[in-house]
Amino acid sequence: MPSLYSIVVTTCGAKEEAERIAARLVDQCLSGCVQMFPVDSIYRWESAVEKAKEWMLVCKIRASDYDTAEAAIRAAHSYAVPEIIEIGIERGAQAYLAWLEEATRRQISTS
Repeated sequence: MPSLYSIVVTTCGAKEEAERIAARLVDQCLSGCVQMFPVDSIYRWESAVEKAKEWMLVCKIRASDYDTAEAAIRAAHSYAVPEIIEIGIERGAQAYLAWLEEATRRQISTS
């Protein structure tokens, strides 16, 4: 059975960009919570080994919202090829998953 919830991981080159992406995801109810922390990355890009200081975002989402969350990240991201990886949440504390369900529920306006 597929996971109902996922973690999406992405990295950004600047804290301001990470905060902008995190706020977008939470504001649009695509993520209940985004955690951000600085990381040191070593990677291969255009045949060279690069080192960079980056910001990693760990975004908790509904798995059914992955495509929309990916599009929102891409729209706000400065990298030509951003890391956007989905990791299924197989198990979790029921109270936390219930909160995540509520936090990612989009409000439907009746007006």
